[in-house]
Amino acid sequence: MEGRFAAMEDRFDRVEQTLDRIDQRLARIEARESQLRGAWWVLAGCGAVIGGIAAIIIGHFWK
Repeated sequence: MEGRFAAMEDRFDRVEQTLDRIDQRLARIEARESQLRGAWWVLAGCGAVIGGIAAIIIGHFWK
């Protein structure tokens, strides 16, 4: 009985370690995804500003 209990404890320890590694990996993935979303918004904002400036310049010289 004690042998089975020790084996179960070992399995639970391994499962817990695996879950900890998965949790760490998921946290890194989520952090990277957040960075990429921020970069996307910065690029979109820069594109909008550049497009607006281009529209003003073209509108000024198109007359």
